[in-house]
Amino acid sequence: MTLTVSRPCRPVILVYLALLSGGACGGAASANEGGRGERGPVVTQVGRRPFDGETFTGRIAFSSDGNFNDEDDWGAFPVAVAILDACGVTDNLVHVDFNNIVTDNDERFEREMRASVLGAAERYGLPPSVLFDCRVDADAAVASITNAVNASSADDPLYFVLAGPMEVPYQGIVRSDPEKRKFVYCISHSSWNDGFFGSSQDMDIHNKRDVIPSGVNWIQCPDGNKELAHPGGVGRESTPEQWGLYEWLKTSEDPRLNWIYTRLEAEQRCDISDATMAYFLLTGDDRCDLSELRSLIDFKRVPDVIPYRPQIRLEAENFRTLDGFRVETAVRKASQRVSLVMPAGRVGGVRTPFDELYAADGTYDVTIGFHTGRDATRELRLSVDGVRQGETFVLPPSQRRWGAVTVPGVALGQGDEIAIEVSGPGSSGFGLDYVDLEIREAASSSETGTGTPVRLDDPAALPGQVVVTGDAPGYLKYNGGGPVFLCGPDNPEDFFFRGQENADGTRSGGGQEAMIARLAASGVNAFHCLMTRMRVCNIKDEGDDSHTPFVDHAPAKGLNEKVLDQWDGWLGELERHGIVVHLEFYNDATDVELMGWTFDADGNLHPDEHALIVGIVDRFEHRKNILWGIEESANKLPSSRTAHFKKIGEVIAAADDHNHPIVQSFVVPDDPDGDFPEGGVMSDAYEGDPHIRVVTWLHVVPHRRDYEAQHREYLRYRELDGSRFVVMKNETFKHPRKGRDSRIYMWSCAMAGVHTLEAYHNAEKSDAATLREDGFINKFMERTDFYAMDPHDELAADDTRWVLARPGESYIAYSYESAGTLGLKSMAAGRYDVSWLDTESGQTAERSAVRVDGGDTAFAVPEGMGREVVVYVRRRP
Repeated sequence: MTLTVSRPCRPVILVYLALLSGGACGGAASANEGGRGERGPVVTQVGRRPFDGETFTGRIAFSSDGNFNDEDDWGAFPVAVAILDACGVTDNLVHVDFNNIVTDNDERFEREMRASVLGAAERYGLPPSVLFDCRVDADAAVASITNAVNASSADDPLYFVLAGPMEVPYQGIVRSDPEKRKFVYCISHSSWNDGFFGSSQDMDIHNKRDVIPSGVNWIQCPDGNKELAHPGGVGRESTPEQWGLYEWLKTSEDPRLNWIYTRLEAEQRCDISDATMAYFLLTGDDRCDLSELRSLIDFKRVPDVIPYRPQIRLEAENFRTLDGFRVETAVRKASQRVSLVMPAGRVGGVRTPFDELYAADGTYDVTIGFHTGRDATRELRLSVDGVRQGETFVLPPSQRRWGAVTVPGVALGQGDEIAIEVSGPGSSGFGLDYVDLEIREAASSSETGTGTPVRLDDPAALPGQVVVTGDAPGYLKYNGGGPVFLCGPDNPEDFFFRGQENADGTRSGGGQEAMIARLAASGVNAFHCLMTRMRVCNIKDEGDDSHTPFVDHAPAKGLNEKVLDQWDGWLGELERHGIVVHLEFYNDATDVELMGWTFDADGNLHPDEHALIVGIVDRFEHRKNILWGIEESANKLPSSRTAHFKKIGEVIAAADDHNHPIVQSFVVPDDPDGDFPEGGVMSDAYEGDPHIRVVTWLHVVPHRRDYEAQHREYLRYRELDGSRFVVMKNETFKHPRKGRDSRIYMWSCAMAGVHTLEAYHNAEKSDAATLREDGFINKFMERTDFYAMDPHDELAADDTRWVLARPGESYIAYSYESAGTLGLKSMAAGRYDVSWLDTESGQTAERSAVRVDGGDTAFAVPEGMGREVVVYVRRRP
């Protein structure tokens, strides 16, 4: 190897403990104008969006180590290639270098990494001409990088995934044409790869601060170790439970994934964290988890590319120009453990162009994280393209504690220069950590005329948020993305209140994190829980007066912010795993009028109740995964309370800037538990309400193993409400808890076109198989156009039992006792794409362009599938 490197002076490393006391962006999004469903689709501008789900614009380069210190690349590189393959973009890969640690080497590591790269290349069809082993010929690797950069243009950019140290990428970039570098996007997720190893190792020759000033665009993802590394750190072995999370690689029908599992065995731990960057590049989602990864590379379900990123973090050390600052590493509490420090007596600032991937032009709330010294008052100013934004912040001494300030309503477009200026006496140091951008409103194409157009369903809603779209009844959809079909456990409804109550009202030891992890691993996308379960106002004397979010559980004292902070953390984790929460204000049989919460003379809510509703909405409306529920089984109360519930819906809608769906919940009129009152209210009492667009039913009558009768029971509520509401089911009385009966009950509901949560399925207690089988339902349904279908069981033929259909165009056919064929009647002639699912094992199969001659048609169940199967059949244009 003849690569020559020079070693710059190592920067002084200052280490201190930093306490983060801020960082969440303030400000609210644009207020909703008009009622739900009144807004039409809008087109939003997104600057650089490499992939739209079908076409990748540009080329891809990949740089990895693997030859020293850490084995994670042995598995991560093959997984990254599997991601490219599943999205159909391996032909866009023009460069791969590996074994790129040039200052040290472990021969065993080197051999294993080479086996991973060459094995992946063989299995996924990568040409040898793009592969460069830096232990064999680093000069060739550098030359390849230079050539790839020099071939870049505005129409053909280079996306450079950096999964190893910076030395080889640096050498290739600095030899390139400077004019071409502005079309290069370097993607990293790890301060280790960035070259900031700390003072204990002598391997960081050049780091990202040498690369960034060259003129490339630097894109930083969150650390992928949080989602795709399960040993807990380098040098630790995975537990049997952690190995179980990756068992699907070993058992997949794709032999390439079986081989990837052997690379994890070579690692002796489950760490594929660097694959996060490839997933982000193809989807815009920077927090890939295992369920999303499996859906893509095992089930071959390309996810909906996000419309645009709602929050973007710009690490301070990634700004292109630093004036008066130096990089400070090993700061445990700082973002990415790296920050900038301005020594005493200095003033200056940072500047960088705004050129992020999957970022919209629009209006942002900009939050700056910093710390001031012990005895220095500093002034902080933000500008965009030289124009001052907001006020000048006077920052008093803070004993080296981190804080944050927010500038609301800043207009940003691709190519704008963001600058932060720091001035003041400067008698002690100043630290700068990050700049957070939270989008408030995205610009439309008519306002900018540039960028990639993305269609949003509701401009007031967050991108990717669950919304009700379309005319009544409408359907659930990810804003700007695909349809939503909800399936998951309804319990434990006291999720927020599990565990020991602490002095400040928060909870410890309740197992909430473990429940979230179980849900995430299973692939379900729905959960339900309650925010108040007050016994004092429950007509059945149920509940617990400590199950409230109030200070000291006293409504008059207002909401406990520490409790809400803890709830928000759990909701955030559920959101990160794609789990929608039916978040209900009141337990069933709750009548708040019993404790004096009645209307005033003008028909308004009691002040304490108004404060509860508005406070909760304001606190959690930034979450994309929420359906607001008013009261569980609200019709257990007399009809006189309907006006009260409608008023709550009105207050929620007025307070919610993002138009989250609002749900009202009912117990069935023939409730086996006898809770439906004489003269009880039905859902028709809410027909035409401008705010409540979703209804859900509880205590649906069970029919033991008469599955046909059970399906008809769910059809009853679809037929009752399907023309006026989105219809859900949250509980079937004594629903089977597991096994075949449970699966068939869940599918009998889904095949009625009804979203299916289930109270007898429990996030804590249900076995993993049951939750996993629930997860199969939502994943399958969301790949279909179920939302455009109606029940058409009359079209069932052969072994098919139940059918959802848009006759002549698309069909979903299901059987719980197939002997080998599923049939459909009266099909139109044409070519159809066919997607199969074994509802017990999760096995899938795809058939493209299947010829149908017309009339009654039988489809053979793929070999290896069981008797419980479902098929989606869609006619090609």
